[in-house]
Amino acid sequence: MNKSQVISAWQSGRIARTANGSLTSSSDGTLYSYNLPIGARIDDELIVGDYTASGTYHSNTTSTHVVNAEQVARIVSVAEFEYSFKGDKWYRA
Repeated sequence: MNKSQVISAWQSGRIARTANGSLTSSSDGTLYSYNLPIGARIDDELIVGDYTASGTYHSNTTSTHVVNAEQVARIVSVAEFEYSFKGDKWYRA
């Protein structure tokens, strides 16, 4: 799958990953850039952490994944995004 197909799968609640494994949509609604959770489904809303140069930069690839994901999700600060994850479950911040 390509990145846009993985983002579409994440939006639809399906499991998917790119051929090289750099972008993955999991069964619990989490979107990963490599092993870094960058997006989540909380209730019926999709959020994505701002891991870009204008937010909390992680890498060029992760920044590209965030830009792709923000087409279907609300972008939030990394602090808010990380606060939304408690233990093994996503919560509304």
